[in-house]
Formats: sequence, C-alpha cells, structure tokens
Amino acid sequence: MNDLSANANTNSEIDTSPVSRAEFLLRFPPAPSLGAKALAGYKRRIQNAISTDLIAWLRENDPADFAELMDLRRALYSLSSKGRYRVFLLGLTQAGARKIKLVGPKSAVMIVSEKSRHYLLRVLCRLRKARGWPPIRY
Repeated sequence: MNDLSANANTNSEIDTSPVSRAEFLLRFPPAPSLGAKALAGYKRRIQNAISTDLIAWLRENDPADFAELMDLRRALYSLSSKGRYRVFLLGLTQAGARKIKLVGPKSAVMIVSEKSRHYLLRVLCRLRKARGWPPIRY
C-alpha cells in the first residue's frame, strides 16, 4: 500500500500552473535546425573552392612586361594556355555560363561569367595605359 500512496503523492505534486515563454525556453531549449547543418556544409565547400576575386589574383600574378600582358590577354580571348598562363574549362554554372580556371605563375582564379572575363580584360587594358606600354596590335 505504501507504493500506491507514493504514486498518489507524486501525481498530486505535478505543477500545473501556467509557465511564461521565457521559463519554457529555459527548461526546453529549441533543437538545432537542419538548415544550420546544411549551411555549415555549404560554407565548408566554399572554403576549399578556387577564389573568384579577380583584382586580388591580378595583384599576385601581375604581368611583369608587355609580352606577359599579351600572353594573358591571348589566353583570355582564345581560352587556351599561352606563356605562363594556363586556362582550364571547368564546365557550366547553374545559369549555363562557362566556368574557367585561370592559373598564373603564383595562384589560380575561377572566372564564372563572360562579364567577369571581359572585366578582367578591361582592367588589363587600363593597366597597359597606366604603365605606358605600347598599344595592342594583332
């Protein structure tokens, strides 16, 4: 009979008073969402990917003279390796644009659209003018 009376006491001791939201969250913290786990995996993939920063790449792989500048321009226009610059076609983006890996003497960069490729060509044209190199003639 003692067992039954012990159970009766524990059932009567259950607190049925209303609990505030803050108290409830302290007692039962929310479970981590599945979206956070998926986002963490996405961040890991991007950390191991090739950089897409064209200006930082150009600072590291700066053409030393006019001949190197022309090799880089020819590599970007023809999408084939020229001189110290290597070009690799990596496939298509989700939007259907070509992905190009451009490897210079010190590092690599991924060009993900035609706009970014043309932007790099315009920057090279400005670089030629700033350094006083001769005009480009083919």
